[in-house]
Formats: sequence, structure tokens, C-alpha cells
Amino acid sequence: MRIALFGATGSTGKFLIQEALRQGHSLSVYARDAQKLQAFHGQIDVVVGNLEDKDAITACLRGSDAVISALGPNGFKVQGDRPVMHGLTHIIAAMKQANIRRLIQISTAAYRDPKDGFAFNVRAFALLFQIIARKGFEDIRATAELIAKSDLEWTLVRIPNLQDGPAAGAIDTGWYGKARLGMKLSRGNLAKFLVEQVSDTQFIRAAPGIADH
Repeated sequence: MRIALFGATGSTGKFLIQEALRQGHSLSVYARDAQKLQAFHGQIDVVVGNLEDKDAITACLRGSDAVISALGPNGFKVQGDRPVMHGLTHIIAAMKQANIRRLIQISTAAYRDPKDGFAFNVRAFALLFQIIARKGFEDIRATAELIAKSDLEWTLVRIPNLQDGPAAGAIDTGWYGKARLGMKLSRGNLAKFLVEQVSDTQFIRAAPGIADH
């Protein structure tokens, strides 16, 4: 399949690109700075633009079967009002025009799924994040709510603390307060799970939490 990938110049990006290529997919990668993707020259197609550039977003989506978004707030310094949510608004509109249905988006416990139970450690972590990075927290939650209200075949992949490292070992998946979910996840395991969702239908219109086993 051909995947349109957004957010690939962040810390998880190289793992996502490597995993998608390993699984045999072709990639159209959206970036503000193509130089950050030089390591993959000749292996991927790069489209340069920002999240307000509707024409560039449309170009990135052309011919794709699915979209993976690793877009998220840039640390504690969020510029503007909910920039990721507004970017996804443009991406979703372009997806509908191109008749692309599958969207996989990274999220966190800032978004609460109706299937969740109560998990003290998860709620405490989310509350702490809300206190110290309010604008980022609100952007993540608003982005998830926007996607969940769409009629796309979406999956929100809710993650704990990320650590650099390859895909290794098993992961746990499920709903907070109901499944055993730890507080750490390797970027390699995240990338593997995200790419697998392109063809996996188990979590369509759902927001599973995932963590290293």
C-alpha cells in the first residue's frame, strides 16, 4: 500500500519510515524541511509544506491508500491555538476529497475513550500534563475529538512515555482501567503498531492504549 505520513521529522519519524519500508509500503512524507529526511533519499517521496498549505497536503495524499499522523504538540511550547487540530482539519478535508478513508493518529490519555475504566496512574499523569502543558494537552484532546467525530475509518493510538529503541518484545493493548498497560513504550514498537493498523481492522473507530509488555 501507499501511505501518506505526517509528522515524520519528529523523534518517532525515522522509526515509522523504516518500519513502513520494512513492511513493503511506499511512502509520501510531508515535511516543512526536506533536509531532515536526507537519510531516506531515493526511498521515499517528500512533499514540502506546512499544515496550512492545502495544496501541498493534497499533493502528499495523491495516490495514497491510508494516512498515518505522528503530529503532536512540540513539547511545552505550543505556538498558536491548537495547531495540530487545525492541521488535521485540513488533512481530513483533503482525505475526503481524495476518497481516502483510513486515518491512524497518535494520541494520549488526554483523550478519554468511552470504553475506559478508571486507572489512577493514567488519570494522575494526564492531570499533571494538563497542569504543566495546558495548551499541548488541549490540542491533543481537541485533535482526538475532531477525528472521533469524523466519518473516517480512524484509529487513535494512545501512548504513554516514549523511549528511543527498536521494535522488540510484545506490547499490551486495550482500555485504560481495564487492561494491563504500563507507562513506557519504545518508539520502534509504536512504529510497528501504527503501520500494522493500515491493514488491521480490529481498532477501526477506537482509541486503544498501548504500552510495552
